[in-house]
Amino acid sequence: MTRGQAVRRWAIIPATAIVLAGCGGGEDDEPASQSYGLETLAPAVAKAVGAEGSVRLNIGDHRGRGEVQMDLTWTDGQTEFRAITGDTPGEFLEFVRTGGKIYVGGEAADNEWTYTADDDPRATGDEEGFDAGYSPALLALDLPGEYDALADAVDKVQNKGQEEMAGVASTHYVVTVDTQAWHDALPEDSMHRQVDVEDTVAMDLWIDEASLPVRLEYSGASDKVRVDYTSWGAPIAVVAPKGATPQGGGAA
Repeated sequence: MTRGQAVRRWAIIPATAIVLAGCGGGEDDEPASQSYGLETLAPAVAKAVGAEGSVRLNIGDHRGRGEVQMDLTWTDGQTEFRAITGDTPGEFLEFVRTGGKIYVGGEAADNEWTYTADDDPRATGDEEGFDAGYSPALLALDLPGEYDALADAVDKVQNKGQEEMAGVASTHYVVTVDTQAWHDALPEDSMHRQVDVEDTVAMDLWIDEASLPVRLEYSGASDKVRVDYTSWGAPIAVVAPKGATPQGGGAA
């Protein structure tokens, strides 16, 4: 798979990653999450996400086909994750980032694992002729940063009311976003920058009573994006795979 192919696959599943925020208030008998507006939604969600340290992501399309399942943690300035990519049993490719290294392996690699430093050009996609696959987009994930970026790009907020989403009591918002402002604030390899969208994009965002995202959906020119968020703040232990060898051989 070439890097270009990998980028196109990311454009189908994006995901990732995203967010809005706000501080607002409602009636005394309802949580603030039910009554945010233009000035309050994105900041509140960004603040809530920033206060957490971990989440489980399921990134796919509107049909619920997940092509990336990911446990992500960010604490003490360190981002670590374990991710499974693909939607066909027997063809899953896994990525693990921990201890300053990124490991690649799993079923699609005959259960063998290799690794590089997480800033190695082969991992970041900066080495010409080397297929970095999903690594650049995974390494670019910064959930609190993505929410902050989105907060500065929201042009309109519509409150669609209370709904149960994935078994969670949620408030449904439709958010209109200035695409250029949003993308300009994201890392170059962000999965969301791989989606071809119009100058403005309408996103459906469901948040729980703590103002944390439950689901995000939006559509590009030919792609549909769906991100499900669960297990906010749950402990995540990311462990390096046993028996991994350095990419290309050489000293460990």
